[in-house]
Amino acid sequence: MVDLVEIRTRTVTCREYLESLKGESKDEQMQTYSNYKLNVQAMKELKGLVKGLTVVVLGASWCKDCREAIPVLLHLEEKLGLEVRVFGTIKVAALDPDHQWRIPPSPPETEDWGVKAIPWIEIFDENGERIDTIIEKPDFTPTLEEEFVFLLKKASGRT
Repeated sequence: MVDLVEIRTRTVTCREYLESLKGESKDEQMQTYSNYKLNVQAMKELKGLVKGLTVVVLGASWCKDCREAIPVLLHLEEKLGLEVRVFGTIKVAALDPDHQWRIPPSPPETEDWGVKAIPWIEIFDENGERIDTIIEKPDFTPTLEEEFVFLLKKASGRT
């Protein structure tokens, strides 16, 4: 279980994260956001599944998969009211053979949660209990929003 209140103090929303970016990274992600076509059926299904959930994303502007995922998560944040919190300062510890991530600026959750790749997307219920994790890209479906439907239905026993 995680302390979501505490995590909220150290993270930003998707919108805040994207607005904090500069230059090409910001332009690219906002273009991805503008061009992305959500799966309408998945969005209909998600409306009934996301109440009370918090999604925590560990990512970085240098990560290609993060640049694709975070704009989609912004759509879910805005269109569904899904609470998405972003740790956007993940850094590799290239010269430290004992640690994959440099802490700080990476949050301690990178080690606590066993993060191996980013984006690392954790889905928590209202009590801070982990429901599931998405690592890098969807495993079971073509899109991130469909992956959320799949994982949330599986967790509720509705698959």
